[in-house]
Amino acid sequence: MWRGEEIIDTLRRIRPPWNVNSVAQQAGVIALKEVGYLKRCQTELGEARDYLVAELSRLGLPPLPTDANFFLVEVGDAAAFRRNLLEHKILVRDCTSFGLPRYIRIAARTLPECRRLVSAIEEMRDGGRDAG
Repeated sequence: MWRGEEIIDTLRRIRPPWNVNSVAQQAGVIALKEVGYLKRCQTELGEARDYLVAELSRLGLPPLPTDANFFLVEVGDAAAFRRNLLEHKILVRDCTSFGLPRYIRIAARTLPECRRLVSAIEEMRDGGRDAG
């Protein structure tokens, strides 16, 4: 007989890491109807994206050109780079499953989160560890 905790644990292990639940989807629909909120988010996200592109380029990891809010970055060994970032509690997409084992996919988030990502990459490099 399955207990509730076992079912929840099993579902957590097999669910995709990028899924969005129905409550978050509904919140997104409501947010999109708020024009002021949408404009503010677009501005903040644009600033965070520009910061992240500039800082990654400074670190020798220039993202591929894109019009999207996420981009591909060649890092060498994408799986190792992702594992190293996970030690900093940062999750990026290893693009090996897309046939791109040397790339990760990064989505711009809030400016503080982008700064945290850049700091983690600098720490990985400065610490003498293989960043990827």
